[in-house]
This record gives sequence, structure tokens and C-alpha cells, in this order.
Amino acid sequence: MARTDMNVNETAHPCPRRRQLVSVIMPVYNAATTLAPQLDALNSQVFDGDWEIVAVDNRSTDDSVAVIRQYQQQMPHLRLVGAEEKQGRAYACNVGARAAKGDVFLFCDADDVVAPGWLAALARALEQHEFVAGTIDVEALNQSKAWRHHPGNFATRRNLFFLPFACGALMALSREAFERVGGFSERASFCEDIELSWRLQLQGYVLHPVPDAVVQYRYRETLQAMWKQNVRYGAAHVYLYKQFASYGMPRSSLRGVYYKYRGLVIELPYLLGGEESRRAHFLRKVALCWGRLCGSLRYRTVYL
Repeated sequence: MARTDMNVNETAHPCPRRRQLVSVIMPVYNAATTLAPQLDALNSQVFDGDWEIVAVDNRSTDDSVAVIRQYQQQMPHLRLVGAEEKQGRAYACNVGARAAKGDVFLFCDADDVVAPGWLAALARALEQHEFVAGTIDVEALNQSKAWRHHPGNFATRRNLFFLPFACGALMALSREAFERVGGFSERASFCEDIELSWRLQLQGYVLHPVPDAVVQYRYRETLQAMWKQNVRYGAAHVYLYKQFASYGMPRSSLRGVYYKYRGLVIELPYLLGGEESRRAHFLRKVALCWGRLCGSLRYRTVYL
């Protein structure tokens, strides 16, 4: 395992104890069917400070904008801004950050649901720290999905044998930290949350998990959508390796690759029979491997 502790800048960053305004930034793309539960959850948050919600419409072609405008009638702190130049979560989040008025940013997604106490827990944590991550709940919104799995807490363990990260739907940080590292990289077509998290840590911002800030995460609705998402994850892993290998991110080992593909061959019968959940998990593994193969060709860097 790479000794990434030698690569992280240990410089301490001062953290103000009292925040003036909290900005919740939510990128939106064709989320008309899932926006209402999330906006209801945000509207129900109990918080004694000043805060705003910045909904960033990123070229939606459904009724997302109409849903947001309807909620604005009962949520005066809900603002709508457009991100029209191009599509992409990183770009939409950066547009939202530029439009936000707060000195701390809480990011959430339009297809998830924040649990009660989410806002207060993150705001309280950001009075002590510059960079924090909430906690994921994959059960509440995914009971009918055979492909749901339990990823654990990304913020408390090394990922891809390198550093922890804050999932984009769980991430919160100070404006100062966000702007100091240049925000989300719009060159990262996927896993932009990992890329930003690692740059922050390499600049000395320690990631602190916040167990009480729970987000109910929604998995993709179909196997086809799940496949596409995991192919993109796999390709993004290659991009991350190309960007961070010089900082200590290790290359995938030949031994590890051998056992990974050997396992896929052994599990191949799951496609023909067995439980739906096993077939789904097998397809997820194949999608990640296929994505890494495609990414290795795209980025001209071998990472399998």
C-alpha cells in the first residue's frame, strides 16, 4: 500500500468559529420526479442560523424548473440559477458556488433525501472544521433494488488504496477551502467528488466525518442505468490514477487484476441463474472492469 501520508500537506488551516451564512448547493438535471421529496426534506430542516438553497438547473428538459418555481412560493430562501454553458455535475456545482452568498457550502443531490438534522449537523461541524462529510443511508430509498450494496463510509477509509473522500451528495466545506483549490475540476467527467476531495487533502485540509448528517441516497432505477454509471466510475478511476500517481496513488497490481478477472469467470454462471441480487452485483463488477479498460484506452494509461 502506498504511503500516502508522506504526500499530504500537513499545513493547518485556521477555521472560523462562527459562520455568517450557510449555502446549500443542489445541481439539478431532469429531476422532476425526485425533486419534491428532497425539497420537502430541505424545507423541514430545523436550523437557527441564516441559510439559503441554490438550485442549479443544468439544461433540464423536463419539468424540473417548474417544480423549483412552485416550491419557491413557500421557500423564500430557495434560489434558482441556470448553468447553461455545458452539462456536467462539476460545472453545475461551480456555477452554484459562484452564485452562492454563504461562507460555507453544503452540497446535495436532487434525487436524494436529506434526513432531519442534516443541515444543523453539518453547519455545526463546519464551525470546527473546513472540510466534512455526512453519512450515507442506502436502505431507505432502495428497498426494491436488487443491485443495492453497502459501500460503507468513504470518509473513514482509503479509497482505491489512496485517500478517503467525501461523496458529492455528502460533501460540505468552507468557501475559503473550495476557492483555494479552484473548486471542482470540470475536466473530471465523473468522480469529480473524489478528485476534489483528494486535492483538498493534499493541500492540508483534513476530512472529518459527521455521523449525524445523514443523506438517504437513491440508486439508479434500472440495471441499464446502473451499468452505465459503473462503467463511468471505472473509466474515472483511470483518470484519477493519471492525475494522482505522482502523489502516491498506487497502480492496480497484476496479482489483484488476475484474481479480479478470475473471480468474474467463476461467477459467470450468475448470469444464467441464481438470485437477482447476485446477477446485479456481478454485472456491477463487470461494468467497473469494462470501464477501466475503456478508460485505459481513452487516457492512454493502464489502470485495471
